[in-house]
Amino acid sequence: MAKGYLIALVKFTNPDNFMTNYGAVVADVFAKFDGRFLVRTPKVTHQEGRQFDIHVIAEFPSVEKATEALGSDEYKSIKPHRTDNSDTEYGSFMLAEGLE
Repeated sequence: MAKGYLIALVKFTNPDNFMTNYGAVVADVFAKFDGRFLVRTPKVTHQEGRQFDIHVIAEFPSVEKATEALGSDEYKSIKPHRTDNSDTEYGSFMLAEGLE
């Protein structure tokens, strides 16, 4: 079974609220679905394209587990803190299936 990867490229509109109400708790939510962060940093060597404030990759044992996490009541309760405090038109938030 292929792993699932949540990838987020985030441009903050309110970094304090984002980090306090989303960033500080999302790892605990994902852990309940066996998700873990591989990358979660503002520090990158920018090569091309848009620049972002934070770059995130979270790994799950499967796309299904990642989908469960995103559909959970726990995640739904914190999601507005991500979407209301970042520019979702500028950034990206995606679920990718890994190679088997």
